[in-house]
Amino acid sequence: MRTPLLASAAAAAIALPAFAQTQPSNLRLLPETVVTATRVATPIERLPAGVTVITRRTIEERGYRSLVDALSAVPGLRSVQLGPLGQQTSVFMRGTNSSHVLVLRDGMPINDPSTPTGLFDFGNDLLDDVERIEVVRGPMSGLYGSGAIGGVVNIITRSGRGTGRPLTALGEVAGGTQSTAAGSGVLSGEWRGLDYALVASGLTTQGFNIKPPRLATNISERDGARIGTLTTNFGASLSERFRVFAFGRLRENKADIDQAGRDDPNYTLRNRSGMWRAGIAGAVIPGWLDTTLAVGQSRDNRQSRDRPDLFPFSGSDDSRYLGTRTVYQWDNTLRLPNRGAVDDAAITFGLQRLEDHADVNVRSGAFAQDVDRGTRNNAGYLGMQFRLFQRLDLTGNIRHEMPRDFADTTTWRVGGVLAVPEAALSLHVAYGTSFRAPTLFDLFGVGSFGFRGNPNLRPEKGRGGEVGAMVDLSAFMPHPGRLSVTYFQNRIRDLIADDASFTTRINIGGATIDGVETALDLSPADWLDVRATYTWTVAQDQNSGAQLLRRPRHQGSVGATLRANPRFSLAADVLLFGPAADALYRDSGIFAGRGVNQGGALVNVSARWQVTDGLEWFALGRNITGSRYEPGNAYVVSGAWALTGLRARW
Repeated sequence: MRTPLLASAAAAAIALPAFAQTQPSNLRLLPETVVTATRVATPIERLPAGVTVITRRTIEERGYRSLVDALSAVPGLRSVQLGPLGQQTSVFMRGTNSSHVLVLRDGMPINDPSTPTGLFDFGNDLLDDVERIEVVRGPMSGLYGSGAIGGVVNIITRSGRGTGRPLTALGEVAGGTQSTAAGSGVLSGEWRGLDYALVASGLTTQGFNIKPPRLATNISERDGARIGTLTTNFGASLSERFRVFAFGRLRENKADIDQAGRDDPNYTLRNRSGMWRAGIAGAVIPGWLDTTLAVGQSRDNRQSRDRPDLFPFSGSDDSRYLGTRTVYQWDNTLRLPNRGAVDDAAITFGLQRLEDHADVNVRSGAFAQDVDRGTRNNAGYLGMQFRLFQRLDLTGNIRHEMPRDFADTTTWRVGGVLAVPEAALSLHVAYGTSFRAPTLFDLFGVGSFGFRGNPNLRPEKGRGGEVGAMVDLSAFMPHPGRLSVTYFQNRIRDLIADDASFTTRINIGGATIDGVETALDLSPADWLDVRATYTWTVAQDQNSGAQLLRRPRHQGSVGATLRANPRFSLAADVLLFGPAADALYRDSGIFAGRGVNQGGALVNVSARWQVTDGLEWFALGRNITGSRYEPGNAYVVSGAWALTGLRARW
């Protein structure tokens, strides 16, 4: 049954005018400015970190539909989606756990406190309200606090700022295989100090059976999904120096899911998510001190339901998860004047208060799990960056946490980038510490068979660094290009896990992670872009030496974008995954213990044609070779599917 939110989103998409302006011409390989890596807008080549930026142009040109789709080719990042769109998705960054990735929305942390490990589910979000995504790899707790052991993903929302017009509109409708239909609409603009963006989007699909054909428990039951999203983003100038802003977002998902190792025709997951943020930003001292004062809240309300049916392997599930996170932020940037050999100097400082609450009631067969508790954490941070002799960028950050339920924690990060223009080269090095706080379930949960949380847990703590080089290939050829290589290392201790009797949570063991990321972007001709990534990762249990689950040693991608003329482009990408340790299921559907899950490859294509100045046709194909790769054992990728539609701008 379609949700009211989905119906409203689709109706809004269809109602928009079918007119547009021509897309900007060739913008390839222009220098990117990134905020997430240091909290100060800085050119990407001057940042001592592994950074990937996914722009709105990239999203449309490569046909990305979902958040996990957009992240699929990021070096050092491994996404595991248990089936097609709408299914649970975990992300492992630089070999760390999925709970070691901090997700921000416009700078506000939005990980779900109701999950047992505090992770963010990447499988639920469409991209129609996203302007860009900034991915920063490496320990970032010195900037952002708990959870940023592996890195940070910052999702930046579309706004009306910079449009230069009181009204712009975009409408999109599409349909495809697996009974898929999608629509979106965007209204945005700015006028007399006001700016706004209103976005509605929806997608429905009958889906694909997420159980691989090899399983005897496969009954060919298709697993569909419905997603609807409404987003508002407003701003108003109070004067030449200050503006107020307000952001709100509602998302409703419903997906068919399956038990591990077996089909289940009436098992569903519903997720209602809402978030808002409001505040004031501006120049306290113009040209010197900028400040932002904001408050926001994210709320995730999930429910999984399963009822016994005719099949002997059917189960019973009625579980509810309600997580609420409230964030108070005061962020400041003090810019210092250039003096002698020092320029672009800035000091960042601020305070944050984070309040989490989880209300969880799990009933799945004989298994039960409950928690109804809250916690809070106050933190302050200080950072500085500057440039010496127009070639050496130095950065440093320190952050102190004052939580209610465990000891105070201090983390830091330092880094530097040396430009060697004589060799068309830049070198960078960085090192830092990080941590992940125990979750509310870790501390206070109650479960089956005598389980009780452990209020004496210590945070998980990480320490790691990286060293890398980037070569500007345009110095050796008439067209733009760059090649980067980075070695990274992470050591994590006091990992939180179940004890031997599964009656509580304890700090035990650690992990050692070493790896290399490489990325190539090249434009050998005006009409052709090529790209490639490769990541080698050795992520092991510190005590046993066993490879950590779902982190392949070898992973990469190759792709190209062909522009036959200014109105037509064709993009293709091949994603490659090596074997990885995993929990395995036999063809009978019976759990077989730990083993090696085989690797695989996915081939994706997309095309765009500017029919008129106001109308664009697009098409995309996913897994066009029909691969049966299992990113998580006993969960197969969606079969070959295609989507085509029209995008109109006015």
